[in-house]
Amino acid sequence: MSAVTTLAVTVVAAVGAVTLYRFAERRSRPLREKISGLHKTPKRGQGGAVIDYERDPESGVYRPRDQARR
Repeated sequence: MSAVTTLAVTVVAAVGAVTLYRFAERRSRPLREKISGLHKTPKRGQGGAVIDYERDPESGVYRPRDQARR
Protein backbone atom coordinates (compact mmCIF):
# COMPACT_ATOMS: atom_id res chain seq x y z
CA MET A 1 0.00 0.00 0.00
CA SER A 2 1.11 3.50 -0.59
CA ALA A 3 1.24 6.16 2.10
CA VAL A 4 -1.82 7.93 0.72
CA THR A 5 -3.88 4.73 0.75
CA THR A 6 -2.81 3.97 4.32
CA LEU A 7 -3.73 7.48 5.43
CA ALA A 8 -7.12 7.29 3.69
CA VAL A 9 -7.93 3.90 5.24
CA THR A 10 -6.91 5.19 8.68
CA VAL A 11 -9.19 8.24 8.36
CA VAL A 12 -12.10 6.11 7.16
CA ALA A 13 -11.59 3.67 10.04
CA ALA A 14 -11.49 6.51 12.57
CA VAL A 15 -14.67 8.08 11.18
CA GLY A 16 -16.36 4.67 11.24
CA ALA A 17 -15.32 4.08 14.85
CA VAL A 18 -16.67 7.49 15.93
CA THR A 19 -19.93 6.86 14.07
CA LEU A 20 -20.32 3.44 15.68
CA TYR A 21 -19.59 4.88 19.14
CA ARG A 22 -22.19 7.65 18.71
CA PHE A 23 -24.77 5.14 17.45
CA ALA A 24 -24.20 2.84 20.43
CA GLU A 25 -24.33 5.78 22.86
CA ARG A 26 -27.58 7.03 21.37
CA ARG A 27 -29.19 3.60 21.51
CA SER A 28 -28.13 2.93 25.11
CA ARG A 29 -29.08 6.36 26.52
CA PRO A 30 -32.64 5.37 27.64
CA LEU A 31 -31.33 2.31 29.47
CA ARG A 32 -28.64 4.33 31.25
CA GLU A 33 -31.23 6.95 32.28
CA LYS A 34 -33.47 4.25 33.76
CA ILE A 35 -30.55 2.74 35.68
CA SER A 36 -29.50 6.12 37.05
CA GLY A 37 -33.12 6.71 38.09
CA LEU A 38 -33.05 3.51 40.11
CA HIS A 39 -29.97 4.72 41.98
CA LYS A 40 -31.71 7.97 42.94
CA THR A 41 -34.78 6.37 44.51
CA PRO A 42 -34.53 5.72 48.26
CA LYS A 43 -34.01 2.14 49.23
CA ARG A 44 -36.30 0.22 51.49
CA GLY A 45 -35.25 0.69 55.08
CA GLN A 46 -33.37 3.93 54.59
CA GLY A 47 -34.16 6.59 57.11
CA GLY A 48 -35.25 4.12 59.78
CA ALA A 49 -33.71 3.43 63.14
CA VAL A 50 -30.66 1.18 63.27
CA ILE A 51 -30.32 -1.30 66.10
CA ASP A 52 -26.67 -1.68 66.99
CA TYR A 53 -25.88 -5.01 68.67
CA GLU A 54 -22.99 -5.77 70.96
CA ARG A 55 -21.91 -9.05 72.49
CA ASP A 56 -22.41 -9.24 76.23
CA PRO A 57 -19.07 -10.41 77.70
CA GLU A 58 -20.69 -12.32 80.58
CA SER A 59 -23.31 -14.33 78.72
CA GLY A 60 -22.02 -14.18 75.13
CA VAL A 61 -25.48 -13.15 73.91
CA TYR A 62 -25.89 -10.30 71.43
CA ARG A 63 -28.07 -7.50 72.77
CA PRO A 64 -28.79 -3.95 71.66
CA ARG A 65 -25.80 -1.78 72.50
CA ASP A 66 -27.60 0.30 75.13
CA GLN A 67 -28.76 -2.86 77.01
CA ALA A 68 -25.48 -4.78 77.09
CA ARG A 69 -23.93 -5.16 80.53
CA ARG A 70 -20.32 -4.22 81.01
